[in-house]
Amino acid sequence: MTYVISDIHGCYDKYRQLLSVIRFCPEDTLYVLGDVIDRGPDGFKILLDMAQRPNVVGLMGNHETMAIQALPGIMRNVRQIRKTALTKDETEALKLWFRNGGELSLADFLWLNDEPSQIVWEYMRKMPLYREVEIGGRCFVLVHGGLDNFSPSRPLSDYEPNEILWCRPEPDTVYYPDKYVVVGHTPVQLLAVEDDKEDTPAKIYHNGNLIDIDCGCAFQGGWLGCLCLDTMEEFYV
Repeated sequence: MTYVISDIHGCYDKYRQLLSVIRFCPEDTLYVLGDVIDRGPDGFKILLDMAQRPNVVGLMGNHETMAIQALPGIMRNVRQIRKTALTKDETEALKLWFRNGGELSLADFLWLNDEPSQIVWEYMRKMPLYREVEIGGRCFVLVHGGLDNFSPSRPLSDYEPNEILWCRPEPDTVYYPDKYVVVGHTPVQLLAVEDDKEDTPAKIYHNGNLIDIDCGCAFQGGWLGCLCLDTMEEFYV
């Protein structure tokens, strides 16, 4: 079976519980659509687990991108005896990461020994921006946020990282007529009808061929949602 989840945000216990719920095994494949880190305390612990599973494919999220931009300056000072001030760009990158919940992730990263930290660093840097898969006669485009400036004739390779990582679809966004676009990044409650937002459960959002699986895992009342692409069955922790 092939599964997709997104926006785990450091919730290691929910991640491990979900693997148990779906009875994840070596014959299965799991796509994680970014934002594994930040807000919760164990993001890099999750990345280390993912890096050691050949059947787990992690896609880049905007939070991984912020960490990649912020960590080199910090690590330069951690690993060198002679300290050097952060550059202006490094300082701004660190501020942006911290504004988006990066403090707990930095602590998590610094607790790692040299070899595990190198494993997760290389794994994170090599995360792809998208994957396109065909399962059971259905075609799925898997991205973190969406596809800004969308055109059905535009190749996925033509999109800039920011058009994928920071995109937030509107409730009436229409993508391909013959492909499902599966996204995270935007909590499902934000795509609900305005009058019903307060009563909308944190369940996977479907609107035509747009599917949002970010069920607010790291927030109070939020769930970690999972979609099986073979059967379209939904799972929640």
